[in-house]
This record gives sequence, structure tokens and C-alpha cells, in this order.
Amino acid sequence: MAQTTQHETHSAFPLPDSFSAALTSIFAQVQPSIVQVHTEGRGGGTGVIWQQDGRIITNNHVVPSDELQVQVSLADGRTFKAQVLQRDPQKDLALLKITGDHLQALTFADSTKLRVGEWVFAIGHPWGQRWVMTAGIAGTISTVRLRDGSQMQYIKSDVGLAPGNSGGPLLNADGEVVGINAMIFGGDLAVSIPSSVIHDWLGNLPKQRITLGIEIMPVELPAQISQNLQPARTTGLLITGTPARAEDLNDLFIGDILLAVAGKPVSDASTLRQLLGQGQADKAVSLTILRGGNVITTDIATQTQEQAA
Repeated sequence: MAQTTQHETHSAFPLPDSFSAALTSIFAQVQPSIVQVHTEGRGGGTGVIWQQDGRIITNNHVVPSDELQVQVSLADGRTFKAQVLQRDPQKDLALLKITGDHLQALTFADSTKLRVGEWVFAIGHPWGQRWVMTAGIAGTISTVRLRDGSQMQYIKSDVGLAPGNSGGPLLNADGEVVGINAMIFGGDLAVSIPSSVIHDWLGNLPKQRITLGIEIMPVELPAQISQNLQPARTTGLLITGTPARAEDLNDLFIGDILLAVAGKPVSDASTLRQLLGQGQADKAVSLTILRGGNVITTDIATQTQEQAA
């Protein structure tokens, strides 16, 4: 009877109040740095503010196409248009950029110091439910061979994930990012990309990106124009936004359709980035554009954009 009485005096809650309070504190601390990523025509995902200048880490499969518009929502209710700066389909990583004030970045910890049995936590938007926190135990750190023959490590844990968690953080007990959640594995195990892999990927990105500073979207070309182009093509890139420029005939205007860069056809954002990257920073590049039914060629100065630090 004495033993039964002793058990009855214990709290029914399996975790002490101090642990619960610590989780509440972690959530309040990190929530402003965790975003919801919306991709036009697809479901949503999660992202992590990596730098205060608006650079965000997420999964590549959350933003799989350069032709789809991407928006990012913050916990304070603000929504921003996002630009995909870099992507790596093999590692399932993407780097986004938004422009906004008072952005808070999360701290990335060294995932190589993560031990089996440590508490880990995920925050994301499973099935569209916003800023949901789940807890689990770190399992193993495994290695997978990529299509190019290289190897990459990933973290397995039993933290609860669902569609919408992709691109969100795997946190340690200090609220630091030890991984980016990517998928659910067999046996309901969560798979996360270690922070060490992310740091290596970011460190190998070019420090500057050559850009025209424009916003674009793919469009079909009028039949009479398409038939007369050499080589023939059916699509171009409609300019939907431009930086502040002097109003002269050599500038790009909203409504222009970009056909070629340095004589090479462009029909998607990836090709445009690749062709611009082959040039020199802050040097003019030859563009072929369709304006008012006329095809013209003009030289436009490129810009450079800082990407990684």
C-alpha cells in the first residue's frame, strides 16, 4: 500500500515542469527566425533565416522550379516575395533571399558534435498548420551516396515530421540548428541534412552573383516572331520588374521579352543565371529583346550581389 501511495503522489506528466518551461522558452526564441515558404501552385514548406540580410535556407524540393513565384511569411504576419539565389537538387538545399527590416537569424551549431540520444526538436508547418513544434531523440548519422558519386551524411531521428515541415530546422536543446529537415524515412524516422553539410555547401558558393536586377517570368512568343528567330524558339522571359534606371532607349522596361544573352537563347531563369555567370562582374552584356513587336539588341550593365559569407 505504501508503494501505491508513493506512485499516486507523482505528477502524471512524464516531464518535469522545468523541461516544459525550457521548451516554451526555446520556441519563443526561435519562432521569429522560422518562416513559411509558399510556392505558386504547390504546397508550402518551411525555411530558416540564415542571415539578417534576408538569406534563407530551405529544401530544394520546397522551391523546385525557377518559373514559380515564391513568397515567405514571417511569424509577425509580414509576407515577402522571395528570390531563389542558389539550389542543389542532389543535396536538396536552396538559398532564398528576401528584403525586409528587423529580420532575426538562427544560430547554426556544429552537427558533428550531436550525440545519439540527445533531444532534438522540429518546428514547421505540417499539413499547413503553422509553427508546430515536435520533439524526438537523435538516432544515427548515416551516409548516402549521391548520383555524382560523392557521399553526404544525414541525421536520423524520431522527431515528428509531415508534409510542410520540409526545409525547417532540427534544433538541439539550446535552440540551435543542427540540421534542416528534409523527409520522412521508412519506419517513421525523420531525415535531416546536417548543419556541417550546409556550411560546406554555403562555403563553396560563389561570393558574388552576376545579375541584371530584373524580375522575369516565362511566356510564349507570338507566332510571327517565333518563326523568324534564328534559332527558332517558342518562349522567352517577360520582364515584370526592373531596378531604378535612367529612362533611355538602352534600358530594360517592364513588358520587354528577353530572348537571348550574348547570342544564346534563354527560356528559363536557370539558363539566364548560367549565362550571366559566364561573364564578368560589372561588365555590360549583350541582350536580345523583343520590344513593341521589334527585335533589338542592346548592351546592359550587370550588377553583382553578395551571396555567401
